[in-house]
Amino acid sequence: MASDQPPNRLTAFVKRYALYALALVILAALAWSFLARWLHTLPDGLLAASGRIEGDETVIAPKIAGQITQVLKDKGDQVQLGDLLVRISSEQLAAQLQRAQDQQQYWDERRRQARVDLDYTRQQVEAAITESQARVAAAAARTQEAAARLDKDHLDYQRYQSLFARRVVPKRQLDEVTMAYRVSQAQQVAAGKERAMAEADLQQALLRRQTVEMKDREVQAAQASLAAAVAQVQEAAANLRDTFIYAPSRGVLLTKEVEPGEIVNPGTPLFTLVDQDKLYLKVYINEPDIGKIALGQEARIYVDAFPDRAFPARVSRVSPRAEFTPKYVETREERVKLVFAVELRADNPDGYLKPGMPGDGVIRLKDTVPWQRPH
Repeated sequence: MASDQPPNRLTAFVKRYALYALALVILAALAWSFLARWLHTLPDGLLAASGRIEGDETVIAPKIAGQITQVLKDKGDQVQLGDLLVRISSEQLAAQLQRAQDQQQYWDERRRQARVDLDYTRQQVEAAITESQARVAAAAARTQEAAARLDKDHLDYQRYQSLFARRVVPKRQLDEVTMAYRVSQAQQVAAGKERAMAEADLQQALLRRQTVEMKDREVQAAQASLAAAVAQVQEAAANLRDTFIYAPSRGVLLTKEVEPGEIVNPGTPLFTLVDQDKLYLKVYINEPDIGKIALGQEARIYVDAFPDRAFPARVSRVSPRAEFTPKYVETREERVKLVFAVELRADNPDGYLKPGMPGDGVIRLKDTVPWQRPH
């Protein structure tokens, strides 16, 4: 039995110090937990949360189909508003524009000729109508004059017949009066025919106004064809302009989907752009604190890349639905909590903030509380 004592003592010694070591680890963990909680504690009136910088993403896609001839930017590049990103083949579209411009020129000339023809025809018709109306008026006047003369000569003829029957006038005077009466009758017939012919000419001249209306319709048709040709030119020119794909805003290209030589269709994604002027920090607020958050509240964003700078922000969105904490949160205990997503829209005029940066957000719940950066 004496031979077993030394090993038992060694075992007891090891167990004793193992317990001491375990106790020290537990105490250190508790101390670290309390220290971390103290370091992250902000004064009442400030609410802190962590998240990542995100932004409004824009998918850049062409409006037309074609072959990519040049790609000038790459994934991760920063671009400015109006920077050229991609060029698409333009030979076919340039030919379409030329054809459309030729059609526009053709119909413009047709419209001009139709307008000249219309104006000339209208002048001729109106002149003919005016002339015919004048002849009708003159013929009407001569008809009235002939009728008046005929009435006078008829009365003279009747009177001289009566006088001749009573042998008051000689036969020669009766013959003269009779001859004058017959001439008046002939003149009246001639004046009537002349008036009828003048009125017929006037009717023909008036009918020629239909020719003017036809010429006017030709002008309108040429004008419509010209308008269609102009629209085709505008469409072809727009398609040709669309072969140049420009950056719609300042930002960072998150993805690049095409290479030179590829065939693309309208709507094919080329790049995904994050607008640097519309960045926000997306944080998650615990359910008990979400009632303290309101749209428009002042906030500050802090990132490790700029430890001495605070970026002004405001609460721009509060999710109406609760969700579990995202998977990139480190501990399982945090991931199973119900939280609400909150976006803090940042002022980023100098472009210091970048999508994907981790950051801390502080929301001021009371206006009198001074700002403080989370430890």
